[in-house]
Amino acid sequence: MQPVHINLRRVLRRSLLLLLPLLLSGCLRYDLTLRFDHQSHGQISQTIDLSDRGAALAQPTLEPWLDDLKVRSRPLGGQLSQNSQTVTLTVPFGTAADLGDRFQQLFASAADPDIESIPAEEPSPPDRPTYLQLPGWEPVPFTLAIDQTNWLLASRTHLTYTLDLSQLPPNQDDSADLAPWADLHFRLQVLWGLSQLAPTATPPTQQDATGATWQLEPGQINSIDATFWLPNAIALGTLGITALVLAGYGLRYRIFKPKFPAS
Repeated sequence: MQPVHINLRRVLRRSLLLLLPLLLSGCLRYDLTLRFDHQSHGQISQTIDLSDRGAALAQPTLEPWLDDLKVRSRPLGGQLSQNSQTVTLTVPFGTAADLGDRFQQLFASAADPDIESIPAEEPSPPDRPTYLQLPGWEPVPFTLAIDQTNWLLASRTHLTYTLDLSQLPPNQDDSADLAPWADLHFRLQVLWGLSQLAPTATPPTQQDATGATWQLEPGQINSIDATFWLPNAIALGTLGITALVLAGYGLRYRIFKPKFPAS
């Protein structure tokens, strides 16, 4: 077995994580929304809302994280807005494959640099874990996978999103005096709603005609598994134009037949 070396910095960070519920009670709200308009267009939206105390505590790590996020989002056409307590990022995407690539470029970080290990065999790139980096947090392992099956007028889309928050302290129970230290949400917004949810995955806290919202729980592995249909805008547009042409032809030559002068 190869040795794993953990330095003092990592130990201190883990100790601070144990104090987060006390220091940041009710101080952090995080919302991530994936909006699908149709088969080839959508938007990633991320909002982080901190209270005054939370913003002050996160300040040492917030600014470097924002600078890095600006650099990552600029080539993708992203827009970043910020005030003293709220940070909002919106980034457009095209196809499902484009969403996966842009999500990785925006949020993924390398493995935790504080752990130095010498693996017996170097894993191939597809097998490497991917980490979500947020200000003041340790890198959080995540996976985002999207599979699409294209049909004539729509595409069947299967999305899975797993976020491992097991290393973070859990929120307080509802009966506790302290409010939850973190209010984390994931929103999936689609034009035709969700057609199927995996029964073994994390259930949504809210579902409506345009999608669903999940509460992400610190201290747990959160798994989202949803299937939905997206319209093919090009195919539907072509079908509409064809229908208009045929309707015009029918009106011109079937209903309002041209009258030819008698010879």
